[in-house]
Amino acid sequence: MIREWNETTINRFLKEKRGQGIGKDYKPWLLVQDISSKSRSSRIFGSVTTQRVHHLLSDLQLYYFYLLEFDDQVIDIREQYPLLDFHDQNLSVDEDLVKKLFDLKTQVPHIFTVSFLVTRKGNKGEPFYQARIIKQSQELEKKSTIQRMELQRRYFEKNGIDFGIVTEKEINRQLARNIGWALNAYDIRDYPDLISNLAFLKTDMFEYLSNPSETFQRMFTRIEKTYQLDEGLGLILFKHLIAIKEVKMDLTKKIYLTNQIGDYHVEVSNEQGGEVKHAVGN
Repeated sequence: MIREWNETTINRFLKEKRGQGIGKDYKPWLLVQDISSKSRSSRIFGSVTTQRVHHLLSDLQLYYFYLLEFDDQVIDIREQYPLLDFHDQNLSVDEDLVKKLFDLKTQVPHIFTVSFLVTRKGNKGEPFYQARIIKQSQELEKKSTIQRMELQRRYFEKNGIDFGIVTEKEINRQLARNIGWALNAYDIRDYPDLISNLAFLKTDMFEYLSNPSETFQRMFTRIEKTYQLDEGLGLILFKHLIAIKEVKMDLTKKIYLTNQIGDYHVEVSNEQGGEVKHAVGN
């Protein structure tokens, strides 16, 4: 845990190449072990976008990360991203904001960070960036928080990067939880029984999903008995197909495996062109 921000700490971080790199080579400026926080922190492997471990400092950051991972337009996610060149920008800073530029105790320049710097694909495939700060809405009532974010807003405005603040009011927690639940099974290389029979398993599961009166749990049991799979592998397969978007369903609702398939407006896409093969629901 970091006890004091000083030149030694900053130089160590720079030597460790924190805040540098892209994709799987990026290392966040702040790691979970650096911060003493009342919020729950997480280390999550980004299977879809980056193929690296992400350091997320709150549940809200975790939920937002899941939404980004499931977004086809997102091509890179850099969390705890530092504005290392902030003090070189010659920004216009009000007298009241000058106090926020340096640590009051050590007088070391503050290294501002944003929760996420996201790289997205534009309409013509060109990359563009979005900077996002993730905060509980009650934190926005603090003058000091608003002042820090105003400094960051000016930085990104000068650099032509879209800047925004996301609170719990803009995040659908149930959707994020369901996405995280499915993404846990994005990579199924550790399940050889699924890999060896994947084409047949998918065909059968797609067929079962076309019956709106079937329940998820009965479907998993049928799959497991037919292919002599260990209990639980039917669920892993289902989550995997959601994660790779060959099965689409209403992820804004809490998923109860004893419910009928038709309760969730399930759509199944085949592999040839991604056309909908079955669409069931109420």
